Amino acid sequence: MARRSRAVMWVGMWLLILSGAVVSGADTPNEKAVRELFAAIDAGKVERIRELVREDVALRSVDGTQSFNRDTLLQAMREFYAAFPDNKHVIGKTVAAGDLVAVMVTCHATSRGPYEGAAPTGRKVTFGGMSILRFENGRVREWWALDDNLTLMQQLGMELKPRSQK
Repeated sequence: MARRSRAVMWVGMWLLILSGAVVSGADTPNEKAVRELFAAIDAGKVERIRELVREDVALRSVDGTQSFNRDTLLQAMREFYAAFPDNKHVIGKTVAAGDLVAVMVTCHATSRGPYEGAAPTGRKVTFGGMSILRFENGRVREWWALDDNLTLMQQLGMELKPRSQK
């Protein structure tokens, strides 16, 4: 599963590159905004997040089954940072194409609160992720995210088991 997630991330990055994306040493304005956004998330700067993300932002899971808005994003952030208060996003690469920015991140955190049914462990965790953000008038309008939750859960001591047969 983790291998599949990484493959999806790399395919997304390469699709942007092959579509004529900007890959240079200098960040585009949208890439700078992405870096500011992740820094604001890590610092808990809600007002800055509100400035960078539209109220009607469409946050989508990779499989397309869920769609969220900015209030849902802020609530999910509060819940995640309650469990991992020291989480930091380390941005590996960004690739820009038109109004799209793909970003690869690695998260480093310590389990300090309950998360998805797992009790706090005090363990340091590291997991990767990729997001593709579409900008409209300098603000995030759409956000597709894929995080390696399987790796995170395994580091918390959770097990992936098949569903029981009825």
